[in-house]
Amino acid sequence: MHDRYFELELMIEGLAKSIGVPNANCYFRLSKKSRPSREEYRRKVAEFMLAYTNMLEMFRGLDGFDDLKNFVDVMLKREIEQVIQGKNKDVEKRYNYYVMNE
Repeated sequence: MHDRYFELELMIEGLAKSIGVPNANCYFRLSKKSRPSREEYRRKVAEFMLAYTNMLEMFRGLDGFDDLKNFVDVMLKREIEQVIQGKNKDVEKRYNYYVMNE
């Protein structure tokens, strides 16, 4: 772990729960899709998680930007793989809740 990016590491580990799931739920509600497939739901969560990379552009031009970008890319890839493979318990729980209550 990079001590330098400790806060970012914690944030990325919680990105599915804090950003991906709420936005995916809102997306499917607005799309009037109450029963997305589990795979479709996971992909949408991952898509919203990837949106974090746009925020990295705010760091462009600072010393260490390339190191930061590499760190975030590796962390995001790992967390997104967990979501896509169904290994993120928060995403799986929220999917079940969503399709049960919509």
